[in-house]
Amino acid sequence: MSLGTVAIRAQVFGAAPLPPARKKTLVVDDSETILHAICTLLEHHDIVEVAGRAESGTQTLDLVLELKPDLVLLDAEMPGMSGLRTALLLSQLSPTTEIILMSMDTSPQFRAACAGCSAKAVIYKPRFLRELSALLERPLRAADCLVTATNDPALRGSEADI
Repeated sequence: MSLGTVAIRAQVFGAAPLPPARKKTLVVDDSETILHAICTLLEHHDIVEVAGRAESGTQTLDLVLELKPDLVLLDAEMPGMSGLRTALLLSQLSPTTEIILMSMDTSPQFRAACAGCSAKAVIYKPRFLRELSALLERPLRAADCLVTATNDPALRGSEADI
């Protein structure tokens, strides 16, 4: 569709709604292989704008100050500074940045710990793409940490995204 057609349609039918803006995102995982896989899937499916990558909690804190992302997708289980500790520090360093933890642990105790570190949600790594897409369709709430997309029967499936 040409720019002229768009302009004419906008005058006749009113302005077309703009597509939702993709969140500027920092992706964090201590495994270079998983980090690459996650970023590749996110870029391929055009879910978020991948603004940067980090492999540790310390690197994450530095990049958040530099990049000022809207969202941090953070591996919960990292050596050194854990994802939970990183999330807690991030919430103090950059309170407007949303944090979603990624994990293989789906236990209620783990989700409660995630809520305590100011993460907005926890997603199950093998199905992160489906769960992240579902979470980003609406504003994130603190309660998403306790009832994750993994618990939604509509999103349960046997195949993994990675």
